[in-house]
Amino acid sequence: MISVYKASTKTLFLVISDELSYLYYMKRIIFTSFFIFFTVLLWSEGMQAQSVKIDSLKAIMVSSGVANGDRIEAMEQLSRILIAQNELDEALEITREAQQLSHREEDGKYGALVQSTLSYLYAQQDSLRLAFQALDSAEWYVDRTTDKAIKGRIMHRRGWLEYIVENTDKAYQSMLEALRLLEGEDTYVYQSNIYHFLAAIYAHWKKPEKQLYYTRLCLNAALKSNDPDAITNAYLSMGSSTLNRFRKDQSRKELLDSSAYFNKLVIKLTDSLQQRLVVKSTGGIAALNMANLYLEFYPASYQDSAKVYLKRALSIGKATNHPEIIGNSYGILSEFALREGDYGRADNLLQMALREISASPKSGTLIKSRISNALARVAEKKGNHKQALDYYKQYVQFDKALFDEEKLAITQKLEAQFQSEKRELALSAAMQEAAFTKQLNRFYILLIIAGAIALFFLFRSYHFRLKTSQQRQLLLTGQKHEAELQASLKAEETARLQTERELMQERLDRLEKELLAGTLQVEEKNALLQNLREKLNTLDGNDPLHRQINRLISENHQIDKGYDEIKVEFAEIRPEFIAGLQQKAENKLTRLDLKYCAYILMGLTNKEVASKLNVAPKSIRMAHYRIKQKLKLEKEENLDRFIRELGEKSVL
Repeated sequence: MISVYKASTKTLFLVISDELSYLYYMKRIIFTSFFIFFTVLLWSEGMQAQSVKIDSLKAIMVSSGVANGDRIEAMEQLSRILIAQNELDEALEITREAQQLSHREEDGKYGALVQSTLSYLYAQQDSLRLAFQALDSAEWYVDRTTDKAIKGRIMHRRGWLEYIVENTDKAYQSMLEALRLLEGEDTYVYQSNIYHFLAAIYAHWKKPEKQLYYTRLCLNAALKSNDPDAITNAYLSMGSSTLNRFRKDQSRKELLDSSAYFNKLVIKLTDSLQQRLVVKSTGGIAALNMANLYLEFYPASYQDSAKVYLKRALSIGKATNHPEIIGNSYGILSEFALREGDYGRADNLLQMALREISASPKSGTLIKSRISNALARVAEKKGNHKQALDYYKQYVQFDKALFDEEKLAITQKLEAQFQSEKRELALSAAMQEAAFTKQLNRFYILLIIAGAIALFFLFRSYHFRLKTSQQRQLLLTGQKHEAELQASLKAEETARLQTERELMQERLDRLEKELLAGTLQVEEKNALLQNLREKLNTLDGNDPLHRQINRLISENHQIDKGYDEIKVEFAEIRPEFIAGLQQKAENKLTRLDLKYCAYILMGLTNKEVASKLNVAPKSIRMAHYRIKQKLKLEKEENLDRFIRELGEKSVL
């Protein structure tokens, strides 16, 4: 299980394996992996020393020609450098001065930067409640800027704080959101740090493949940034990740070699880039890791190589006043002495570690507790039970102090978690209230719109009724005129039909007279022809004259037959039939229409009617359609059948 221990330096965090302890005679003292969290991330460009950079930033702060926003950014960078150097009071003073200047800026990015730095400062001073409050202010400011890089940095800080209070799920979500905001931005240092956290979270969740994936992304981003602290931090992470994988499968020796390779890279880089590094203890951690590898996985013949790295780690630990590096360096040396059976030397080394750590202004309670426990075990091995009891009492005192510190830390974490949850609840309530207010406003707007629409339609309805009334009046007037016109037309049509009827009756009377006269003539002619036929019968049938006269008689008979047909035509036309047609058509039928109806009544086909009227068959079909409309017959009704039925009724 991997736990997170907050170093007393306040500038870095170390991920320490549970195997790192001085229990059981310091047999498994290990510094397996580590994470340097949120040091000064943007200060690494150029090959100048820190003092030159600090002087440059101070010059910007006091210069009268510098814009207010640039001065705030310079103060914020200087504050972060001072935090890395453990000058927390001076850093806090500068940050608060920058906070006052940020109130003049409309762009929220300056206020967000300052509040983010304050949040980090408060966290280093063990005031998580104030750290979360400052972060809330930073998020308030960041909502008033369009700078995506600043938004991403603030979200990264949110994930960092959630990780400190062990809210890994929230930390994970915040880190992913920070990555999304920083995508496409030239912020490789921050991206590397975010990947670093994600790898640590997956290590906590016991997912080594995901841990390795994000560790590689951390290294790629660090190399792109060209930041020495980010690069050494990424190399340390790679060494830690490969070592964890080797512990699970110790048959893969290449993983152990990879872990050693990355730690040696860190040592090499810290030697060549010492002036550019913000965190000076990085090389000491890498050297301590190398010594631990030799202690745990290599034979005793590698002891001299391990001591070379321990000497280097001790030197860096004393120079940087780093109690963990000092204590663990002496602890590994003590372990080598125990393996050789030199209990006196092992005891002396642990005593030296305890004296140097106790002289340090930093707490180091945890490491002192472990050293006291290890001293008790060594004394017990020597057979000095009284001394072992004294060391054990000392261990109990340190352990109690550590318990109090951890209890205080847990209390602060719980308070921070409570404040975070309280903030989330308040934010959720505010969002719900805002949503309700928004819905209420929408309701009011819809109500106003509905009222306006109702008034509009009411006005339109009144206008429409008025217009409809006017149009109705005009329509009534038009209908009245139309009725008068229809009456006039009907009267004219009636007069015309009456005239046509009278003319037709007159013509029928004349035709009857002519027919009677013709009939008499035909009878006389037929009598004459009959006498002539009788005379011809007495003549010789072969006489040519006989044949000619006989042919003339036959032709004349055919003429009589046509005359008989004409007589039948006119005989069939009756006044009752014509009157019935005109009544059905409301007196709209013309004389030609009536004649066509008479031919239909006599049973003539369209072709025969066309021949008699000397017109084209198409004209007969058009007349057929026109008469049907005038008679108001339906489309499916047959005109011929209607006329025949009407003719039958007129005969009765």
